[in-house]
Amino acid sequence: MKRILISVMALVLVIGLVGAGAFAYFSDTETSTGNSFTAGTLDLTLAESAGAPITLGNMKPGDSASGTITVTNIGSLTGKLYATANYVETDGTQPAEFPANMSDDDVAKMLLITAFTADGVDMLAAIPEVDGNTGKSVYDMVNDVSGVVLSDYPVSPGKLATWYSYDTNMAKDASHAYALTVKFDTAAGNDYQADGITLTLYFLLTQQ
Repeated sequence: MKRILISVMALVLVIGLVGAGAFAYFSDTETSTGNSFTAGTLDLTLAESAGAPITLGNMKPGDSASGTITVTNIGSLTGKLYATANYVETDGTQPAEFPANMSDDDVAKMLLITAFTADGVDMLAAIPEVDGNTGKSVYDMVNDVSGVVLSDYPVSPGKLATWYSYDTNMAKDASHAYALTVKFDTAAGNDYQADGITLTLYFLLTQQ
């Protein structure tokens, strides 16, 4: 009988130990909800006014035209604004007596920039003298050698494949208005008849 009692007590003790393992420690769980991650945007819009795109059709020496381009950052992020330009030859029909075909560069040198402002500030002096002629021309503006290559962004479509910095801190809703006046040089002779170019301006807004 004593041997049986000891066995029963041992069995009860084992059961007690097993039961103790089924109880958990005190705990408390809290939840953080609503965590959100949304990418910002860089969105550049362009509005043309006051004659833009600038058109000088059927022009004769001495004619001029003006236009204004306004670019606005309508995205949510501050960015860096760059610009560049290019032109291509767009000739008309050459008169039989003046068959010379002037190149796009020749025509660009005869298109003088008589006024260039950014937000109303005179920027004409900022255009470098490239062609060696007196005065600033479309050729000078497009062939400005001070541009930079932006390796992390699209290859520049400009004539020199470079970009020119216009604003390194363009905030959300910020705008810049660029006004340009171009005059067909009175020095252009008969060889320029029916010659022409199309000028394209490109703007790029990148992240800081």
